[in-house]
Amino acid sequence: MGNSSEDSNVETERTSFNNPSHEETDLTQISLPPEALEGHHFQTTVVRKQAIFQEIRVTATIEPNQYKQAQISPRIEGKAIQVIPELGDLVQEGQTLAILDSLELGQKKAELLQARVNLKLARRNFDREQRLFKQRISSEKEFLNAQGEFERNRASYRATREGLRMIGVPEEAIKEMQWDAKNHPLSYFHLTAPFAGTIVARKITMGEVIQPTDVPFTLADLTTVWLSMDIFEKDLAHISEGLKFRFIVDAYPDEWVEGTLAHILNVLDPATRTVHAHAVIENRNGRYRPGMFATVVIRIPSSEKQEGLVVSQTAIQQVQEKATAFVEIEPGTYAVRKVILGTTVPPDVEILQGLKEGEAVVTEGSFYLKSILLADSMGADSD
Repeated sequence: MGNSSEDSNVETERTSFNNPSHEETDLTQISLPPEALEGHHFQTTVVRKQAIFQEIRVTATIEPNQYKQAQISPRIEGKAIQVIPELGDLVQEGQTLAILDSLELGQKKAELLQARVNLKLARRNFDREQRLFKQRISSEKEFLNAQGEFERNRASYRATREGLRMIGVPEEAIKEMQWDAKNHPLSYFHLTAPFAGTIVARKITMGEVIQPTDVPFTLADLTTVWLSMDIFEKDLAHISEGLKFRFIVDAYPDEWVEGTLAHILNVLDPATRTVHAHAVIENRNGRYRPGMFATVVIRIPSSEKQEGLVVSQTAIQQVQEKATAFVEIEPGTYAVRKVILGTTVPPDVEILQGLKEGEAVVTEGSFYLKSILLADSMGADSD
């Protein structure tokens, strides 16, 4: 009944893994000598009873928070003289992303400076003519001509100033504008970040001419991200905004996190028969990156509670396409049980058949036991 491996003296008792005529309840036992245990660490978990609820599982994706994302474009054509941040860089509010050179902007600034000078001269002349007219030294015609010239120059200055404001030149910069600004030609302007965030897209190169319709930078505040998912039509009756759920990201398979559904669209996709929904997830440590995949588990609130046996998912191995668990009889001796799985209750799974409450099942080290079992199976087949 025992089988001795030439490599490790591991003893096993075979069941229907190798002999289909055996009953489903037959056990395979693995006995490891002390030398086979060296270098391997085993941990166990206890099979226990737990309330089982009906749940919905959906695949989700981490995306930038679309309410905290900006596509940054110039309001006027310009040639890229300097491009500063790289893709993925963190930038601060007001930080310069690129310096552009625009002939049109240079002309508009020159027109403003000329209009400013003309207005100053017209104001001075108007003040003089007004004073002389009151003293009856100047004629009314000369006074009215000076007044008209002043009003025309004031309107021209206001128009040129408003033109600069419309293409994004700040009011403070307009006030400080001078002919002889050092190291800053009139045609240069800065493309800046409207808020602190991460550069998630960069489509600009040095020397490229950027149009107002281009989007050289996309900026996202990733301190929060969206967990986006598609809910099937058949599950919509159980889903509502504000519903709590748990999710796990593929990159961190041992970390279950709680979330809350923030928004569910009112439009059904006719091609997939799903409705899009998302949750807002805190991400101040930057661990969740756009593009990551996740699994969302939503407990149906109206489902009736039932008790069932559960065990950690890490205790289950697939042996020849059958769910298998290893029950510790004593250190070094393990019973191999084929099990039938029920509902997944992360991080556990329901056991419908094959294990009993209170049994100690191997978690860490179960893959090693699986490899021994498979090696023994291959050896038996070769005989």
